[in-house]
Amino acid sequence: MKKNTKMMLTVAVMLAAGGSAYATDYSRYSNDELARMRGSMRNASQEERSDYRSEWQKRTGGIGKDSRRCRPAVAMKEALGLNDTQQKKLQELQKKQFVAASGERTQLSSLQQEIRNESLKKNPDNRRIAMLSKKIGDTHAKLAIKRSSHLREMASLLTPDQMEKMKTLMQNRPGGKHGSMRL
Repeated sequence: MKKNTKMMLTVAVMLAAGGSAYATDYSRYSNDELARMRGSMRNASQEERSDYRSEWQKRTGGIGKDSRRCRPAVAMKEALGLNDTQQKKLQELQKKQFVAASGERTQLSSLQQEIRNESLKKNPDNRRIAMLSKKIGDTHAKLAIKRSSHLREMASLLTPDQMEKMKTLMQNRPGGKHGSMRL
């Protein structure tokens, strides 16, 4: 019996100590592959997320938690091969777009909350739900127009090769925050 206990203890220690030996090696992935993995890391183990985060930070210049907003800019610079001037101008455009769309995003959030509340009532008002749905659609349309204008401005700063790379990145991007409407 002592032999079994000793063997079980040995196996437990080996498993605990050897867990990191089976961690995923993210260094073998390209930057594009790593960027596409971001959305799927929620389902990964804590160790895999940590390894992924470490690799991502190595590639983005070790940007700390205080500079999270810079990570996409660094990744985009690397993925598209932007020069410093292009990167700076794109960051300015992104800030401008963020501010320009903030009203619609706030309105959309409020409308979605209203439609949720109405839908969860014991006797929901279908006319109110239809009206709110139309307002949500109109708000999405306004955002799409602003997004299109933003993309045209971005495209004006890129070379044809960079434009093709950007199209590929956008096509391969997981749904993420902006890929679906949340009710």
